[in-house]
Amino acid sequence: MKLQFLGAAKEVTGSCIVVKTRKNRFLLDCGQRQGEEKEISPEFTFNPREIDFVVLSHAHLDHSGLLPKLVAEGFDGRIYSTVATRDVTELLLKDSAKIQKEAAESGVLPMFTEKDVAQTIDKFSVSEWNVPVDASDDVTLTFLDAGHILGASISVVDISGAGRLVYTGDIGHGRSPIMNAPAKLRNTDFLIIESTYGAKQHPQTGPKESLRQIIQDTYVSRGKVLIPVFAVGRAQEILYILKQLYEEKKLPNIPVYFDTPLGAETTSLYRHHQNYLRAEFRSSFLKGENTFQFGRLDFIRGNNRSLDVASSEEPCVVIAASGMLTGGRILNHLKTTLEDPASSLVFVGYQAEGTPGREVLDGKKRVEIAEKEYRVMLKVCYIPGLSAHADADGLFSFVNSAELLPKKIFVVHGEPENAGALQRRIIKELRIDTLVPERGYTENFMDREVVKVVEKDVHLDFRPQFTKIGEHEVYPFTGALLKKQDGIHLISREQYIGILTETEEELETMLAKVTSKRYISGTEAEVTARAEEIPEAVFMEELTKYANAGIFSKSRARELKEKLEDEGRDATIAHVNKLAGKDRLYPLDKEKQEELRRVLVAGINSFPQKARILFKDIVER
Repeated sequence: MKLQFLGAAKEVTGSCIVVKTRKNRFLLDCGQRQGEEKEISPEFTFNPREIDFVVLSHAHLDHSGLLPKLVAEGFDGRIYSTVATRDVTELLLKDSAKIQKEAAESGVLPMFTEKDVAQTIDKFSVSEWNVPVDASDDVTLTFLDAGHILGASISVVDISGAGRLVYTGDIGHGRSPIMNAPAKLRNTDFLIIESTYGAKQHPQTGPKESLRQIIQDTYVSRGKVLIPVFAVGRAQEILYILKQLYEEKKLPNIPVYFDTPLGAETTSLYRHHQNYLRAEFRSSFLKGENTFQFGRLDFIRGNNRSLDVASSEEPCVVIAASGMLTGGRILNHLKTTLEDPASSLVFVGYQAEGTPGREVLDGKKRVEIAEKEYRVMLKVCYIPGLSAHADADGLFSFVNSAELLPKKIFVVHGEPENAGALQRRIIKELRIDTLVPERGYTENFMDREVVKVVEKDVHLDFRPQFTKIGEHEVYPFTGALLKKQDGIHLISREQYIGILTETEEELETMLAKVTSKRYISGTEAEVTARAEEIPEAVFMEELTKYANAGIFSKSRARELKEKLEDEGRDATIAHVNKLAGKDRLYPLDKEKQEELRRVLVAGINSFPQKARILFKDIVER
């Protein structure tokens, strides 16, 4: 396959990746770029007519916002997503077309129309999570729960002849009261992962108390609390948290205005798609409860009513789009509130570079709205724990959760600081080839030498027993590649276990050498002193050997070898203890691990003290 990164490369918006296989050309997302550098009418660097299909991770416009333009310029394939993603995308794209139509009155040509949106929605082909779908002769798609917003998915793309490509889209942090935790990473050959918070940690304390305190303090000052939100995901979580606070009687009797018609429509979709939500949250729907409604909540529909609330001086909470202050009804309220020191502006989501929200958050003291300048005098607050994205530890844990780590990782959807931090951590701790691509970067796996070797020189060292399934004859295979002088041999699982058994015998021989009488005779002091004589080179050699045989994972063996080489035995022992309980050292199954452990421990008990500690810790961890 060949990958070309056309968006969200060293930036957070505009996700779009072209994937070319020997038979197809398709897109992973087709999103708008947002912020200072965005194009008013971006041009595709490819011919939309040559795209066979699109895989859409979720509905946010920075992932879906150029789909109608793609259709208007000739794309005639299918758009694959979950059911909920299609329904939310329809709302967002219709709203985008409406905004563009209004902007056209000022001379700005729209990228697409409502008619283009309708044609786009007709091209969707939807499925549920964990259900494989054949997108073409050589591509199978499976969507997994991303835990980000309603319907958001991790896309697992199996490409015949190329292997498995996993694209995370945006992944959640797992602590949302509404959305499930993201699915674990399945085994994959290539991974494309987001990095919005690749250098940052979310606070351990929940956002609920932070929001309560801000509202309480602002109410005492007789000010307003403005909360700019994304209409999908963040808006609903804010409503749910406020409902909890009201029911727990932890808030003053202050009105809450939900001033985003699009958000109100999206909120109603949660009832339709209960199966995408956490079980405990879904159960309230099944009991007939209105999960988001509470006493002082008022859904504002018309713009005149929005202006009335904006001009009122009553203390209140206002929830309105857009989340980055780039438009929407939040601007109605900013005009009357920015210069009020008693009021508060509360950011609850990521603010992309170049957006008005980022400028205010970074401390800008004057902003322009509708060609008029306002001073920023209200309190500016940020609650990072409400983000719908995983933080640095969450992203790393997602990668490290795979039983078999990817061959190569591409880090996208992050500003350079965040993408670079995640890249460096993966390389340092997991030893995986990891790249932060520039916009327009192409990675070509089409003509790699490894492909030629596999096609020409692999020897099959066993006789497969094929089974008839429908029209196909298949042989489910588990084994290993064995490198010999005459080429690469494909060996069965039984042959691989035989090699491991031979390795265990070599290990026992090595243990016998180390535990010979010359090491264990004499006084305790003499034995301890002789432990220092055991050359570290012997241990490093053994680690390398067992890594090559598959006893240790290669990345772990290399890590321990370098630790021993650079910092010595005590540091290595401390490092192994640190890993205990939260990481695996062996790629073998549990039965094989236990068998190997018994063989090793049998000889360890007679080791000199320091050698015993070192080997025992490594074996048992």
